[in-house]
Amino acid sequence: MRSADRVKIREALDAGLPEGRLTAPGPFLCYLTIDGLDRTTDQRKLIRLRGRVHAAARVAAEGRHTTYHATDSAITIGIQGPDAQERINQLRNALSKLTTKHGWTIRDEPR
Repeated sequence: MRSADRVKIREALDAGLPEGRLTAPGPFLCYLTIDGLDRTTDQRKLIRLRGRVHAAARVAAEGRHTTYHATDSAITIGIQGPDAQERINQLRNALSKLTTKHGWTIRDEPR
């Protein structure tokens, strides 16, 4: 790296990022939480349902960085990227039949 390149990088760091530049396209991290999993008492069925949720999340994320947090009663899935909200909406649509059938509650929030 040349010294002129280092000077440019230092100047850019000192100047900072322009206001709104990173947040203009939309949220970069969105979460979807599925509540009510504890209503299913059959453990085999619950494992299959969790697997279907996980598979749907992987399809919706399409290689984006994801977070996955599960408890006995809920699963929270986070997707990062400039189109995170669109991908969360895709996940919600993919899970709509399961949520209706099993009485789950879905909530999401951009971060």
